[in-house]
Amino acid sequence: MSMNILIFGAGSIGCYLGGQLLNAGCNVTLLGREKLKKDILKNGLTLTHFTRDTIYLGSSAIKFTTNENSVGKADIIIVTVKSQDTMLTALTIAKFVQTNALIISFQNGVSNVGVLNQYLLHNKVLGGVVPFNVTGTGPGKFHCGTEGDLSVQSGDIRLDQLVKAFAISEQGLDLYDDIIAIQWGKLLVNLNNALNTLTGGTLRSGLMQRDYRKVLAKLIEEGLYVVRASGVEPANFGKASADKMIKVLRLPNIIYRIIMNKIVKIDASARSSMLDDLEMGRHAEVDYLQGAIVKLAKQMGKNAPYNEKILNLVNQAFVDGKSPYLLGTDLCRELGI
Repeated sequence: MSMNILIFGAGSIGCYLGGQLLNAGCNVTLLGREKLKKDILKNGLTLTHFTRDTIYLGSSAIKFTTNENSVGKADIIIVTVKSQDTMLTALTIAKFVQTNALIISFQNGVSNVGVLNQYLLHNKVLGGVVPFNVTGTGPGKFHCGTEGDLSVQSGDIRLDQLVKAFAISEQGLDLYDDIIAIQWGKLLVNLNNALNTLTGGTLRSGLMQRDYRKVLAKLIEEGLYVVRASGVEPANFGKASADKMIKVLRLPNIIYRIIMNKIVKIDASARSSMLDDLEMGRHAEVDYLQGAIVKLAKQMGKNAPYNEKILNLVNQAFVDGKSPYLLGTDLCRELGI
């Protein structure tokens, strides 16, 4: 692939996606923090996956920069910054970007494409969805602990080359006309990130608790009601619709454990990036997940009390600088269910 690809905000997700494209022979530049640059230039880039072979890229094969001028050389810019950093990212890109450059937002939430479009009036901006979890496991090492194919809004011929490039690294990428439905479907699943942050453990350890799942089901049910009331029908996420997911989450443990791997595959070490952010002293992205549900509800004169309660608990955890390590029973008590 001869086009220049820039990963803007090369953290866990950005390095994982960029590494996959580098493995496919693409011309990729990673733009991120100085510390990560030093780690990768010293140790190279190692991508592990709970079902696929490891990808290792030596430091000599990696272009990692902290210089925002690199935006000006990019034909495709893949944005992977946290949602709270989108406006600043858009302003930075606008200073240097080529008018024909394609911008793809691989970010959580549903508002990022709109923010990018406000400042990048002469560029095509497409929404995307990353369905899987990636966690840093050491200097230059990133582990994918859940399954799923990338999704991107269709509408640009250059996407065909990205599909082929990702396929070389065994990463699927699907194109959709209605990315908003996909994004809302992913957001409902991502409501689990906040619960994982409040429990401070792995995603699997949380989901093995029926009370934890009861709370997650309540959050998704409330979110689904709000989103549907706004006129959007969220797309299925993976193998299950939101309605089916809610029913499965409420099953007794003995039944849930039997069917869990048929619905979603997840390894024992997978955690949410929100928990990583808390432990690293970064800002919370919960305002763009639970917060998006609460905001949408208020716009329609409705309430979303369960999501609002979790939103407040997570924001307090970030103020305190640590997880409260709640159990599923604690979460049920906090929500009064």
